[in-house]
Amino acid sequence: MLRQQSVLARFGEFALKAEDTDAILTEACRLVGEGLGTDLAKVIEFERHGDPRRDRLLVRAGIGWRPGIVGQLRMTPAEAPVEALAVETEEPILCTDVAADTRFVLPDFLIEHGVKAFANVLILGTDSHPPFGVLEVDSRVARDFIPSDIAFLRSYANLIGSAVERIRALNALRASNQELERRVEERTRELRTANARLREAAQERARVEASLREAAGMQTVVEHLPIGAGLVAPSGQVIIANPEFRRLLGRNVIPSADADRVSRWVAHDEHGRVISPWDFPGARALRGEVTLGMDFLHAVEDQPARWCRVSGVPVHGPDRKVIAALVVMIDVDDEHRAHERQALLTREVDHRAKNMLAVVQAALRLTRADSIAGFVDAIEGRIAALARAQTQLAADRWSGADLRALIQGELAPFLVGRPGGQRVALSGDRVVLPAGAAQPFAMAIHELATNAIKHGALSRAEGRLTLSWHRDRGPGDVLRLSWQERGGPSPAQRRKPGFGSRVLHGTIQDQLGGRVTMTWEEEGLSCGIEIPMRHPASLPPPAPETPLPAAHSPAAAGRGQASTA
Repeated sequence: MLRQQSVLARFGEFALKAEDTDAILTEACRLVGEGLGTDLAKVIEFERHGDPRRDRLLVRAGIGWRPGIVGQLRMTPAEAPVEALAVETEEPILCTDVAADTRFVLPDFLIEHGVKAFANVLILGTDSHPPFGVLEVDSRVARDFIPSDIAFLRSYANLIGSAVERIRALNALRASNQELERRVEERTRELRTANARLREAAQERARVEASLREAAGMQTVVEHLPIGAGLVAPSGQVIIANPEFRRLLGRNVIPSADADRVSRWVAHDEHGRVISPWDFPGARALRGEVTLGMDFLHAVEDQPARWCRVSGVPVHGPDRKVIAALVVMIDVDDEHRAHERQALLTREVDHRAKNMLAVVQAALRLTRADSIAGFVDAIEGRIAALARAQTQLAADRWSGADLRALIQGELAPFLVGRPGGQRVALSGDRVVLPAGAAQPFAMAIHELATNAIKHGALSRAEGRLTLSWHRDRGPGDVLRLSWQERGGPSPAQRRKPGFGSRVLHGTIQDQLGGRVTMTWEEEGLSCGIEIPMRHPASLPPPAPETPLPAAHSPAAAGRGQASTA
């Protein structure tokens, strides 16, 4: 048993660091053989194709087998009855002596390798994935498998399942990042094309401006230009302008070359800095300067501000004095808004990814458990709660997450009909949680659900849970949720508040600025949650690493000494 515990700890450490599924499965086979003293072990992956007739069992990894078996041998369920039965029943399949056991006909490759006894267990998947396959150890001599061997195999298979799901999630995140990069690259190409077109338009505009200085009928020409163009007198008064120019400018005068006559206009550049009217392209052109392509955030009366690209070119008379300014305006509001949306999306994805990593890091560092299996279960549940919230946020384009869907994700097994009746009742109007509150709130509900399943009403068949909520849209705009458990353990059986309780208070009070009240009544826990909906806090940065006491460290449970998480 000590050897098996050591194997579990070593494999857990390896699986948390490895990023290749085949490497994890191969190491799992090597270590499980060491833990049970067998030189043959394998992982059988159940390949599903949507049609039972096409389903196959693949020897995905293993040790001790001849070439051509691992990674290549595929069998139908009929050709691998032992593994197929394990997948179907989800129970361990044991055979202590093949010669005396008439239940199965072994595949040829097992007979070829002299297998005389075997034991296998199912490698479970998550709620969104079916079982991955079967972990099996094979012995060349007849032997008994005691209950502790089977418990070891189950724990080992659960670790393998968690590792496989972690790699799946990591690959999905990488694929998502690649898709985002592809979209950003595609948008960048579009913007480059647009800029090239704008440069071409600027060149065309320069040619048009030259023609305007030469043409006697300037007004007729500019009336039909697709951009705003106008001729301005030294006083700042617009002499000639086309409709687009008048629409974009919204006035009949611009700041003039005379500093004393500069009007009290206010505009901002793309960095948010205020541009003085003295530096407007028209005013500079009236002073003899050429100014091309200056972007303004320009407001016309009470209309929303729009981005305009403005150029000013001086028009000289016969004596080379400036007699007017040619001012050209282009509406580039869509271009600027597109840049802003792209930057916002990039910042949002970066922010969410850092928040997710910070929470996972904190959960790994702060989670306490008496065993490796308990540690894995706790971490797996909290990460799954965050993943469900992340999936909802991504589906809604980071605009928020549906409250009912978050709760249903945590309590799905108790919301379906069964002979004893539905265990959980939900009631409340549709509420969309702000994006910053979705993940912390999901963690809080997960901790309440975990406590109810382990120690509260949902730990008993007769237990019931009622959740109700409503949004108070008064001055504070507060979401109020009531969690009522009935039919749980007696008061004498209640546990003291643990890490889950600290997580609950930390997420609701510290992160979201809300309030949690918890009272134990005769029939079970009553919990009230209030969170503000207007300005939910973002997730905190990772806490500094802290050594864990020996009594609570999962690694210490197997080594008998303290460790640092």
